[in-house]
Amino acid sequence: MANRIFWSVLITLALTFVPNLAHSIPTKSIKKKSSKTQARVAKKKKSSRKSKVCRSRSSKRRSRRVVRSSVVPSYSRTSVGETPPLMKVTPQRDGRFLLEPLSPKKTLKKPVTHPAHKDNDSDRISSAVPHYNTFEPWNFSDLVLSLAKAYRYAPYARGATLANSSATDCSGFVQFIYHGFKIDLPRSSAEQAQVGKVVTHRMDFSKLLPGDLLFFRRGGRSVGHAGIYLGEGKMIHASNHRNGVTVTDLRQSYYENTFVVAKRVFVVKYPE
Repeated sequence: MANRIFWSVLITLALTFVPNLAHSIPTKSIKKKSSKTQARVAKKKKSSRKSKVCRSRSSKRRSRRVVRSSVVPSYSRTSVGETPPLMKVTPQRDGRFLLEPLSPKKTLKKPVTHPAHKDNDSDRISSAVPHYNTFEPWNFSDLVLSLAKAYRYAPYARGATLANSSATDCSGFVQFIYHGFKIDLPRSSAEQAQVGKVVTHRMDFSKLLPGDLLFFRRGGRSVGHAGIYLGEGKMIHASNHRNGVTVTDLRQSYYENTFVVAKRVFVVKYPE
């Protein structure tokens, strides 16, 4: 009994002098719990902030992608100009052709890189008196194609033309062939695509005639390659360093997918 009384007195004294002793242990656990909960809340806040930042960055990237995609040029019909044919060809019954230059409504500046060509006095066409050019055969398109085929297998060289070298590139080849028939075309394929009458924007062989100019995309440009239509779905052009001037079948996915426009730079009017 004495021991019990002693311990009870001792406990009461301890509680009276140290009142926070009874709550010391649980407060520690509460503090630990509160610190853990605070840490969890802080982590959640950080994660939410990161997610918001990531979402905003992703939205910015999407918006940037949309803007960039809108800047990419679309190869529409409006990107290619059009002028009337440059030359009127009137076949004569004796097998000759009367060439009459047509002045286009939209005049284009001649490029500085125009190849030097010496015209003979006998080849000039007078604006006053019509000059007859003794060309054969009767079909003018066949005449253009026969001249183009004469340079088949000529080597390819970028920036070259047959006017002053044995090699040529695609636009130099087209320019050289038509310059022989008094049809002066610009030097680059992109400039050449701006002249002449639009025939078709699709690879439609039913609308094409031999001698039409064909233009294609190459290297991300709206127009980067040119050739001359031969008929029967084939084209003659200065292709590349490996093939040079060659004849190519247009029934290929590459040419169908990169085709831009077909142009006609001369009109043939047969006498009645």
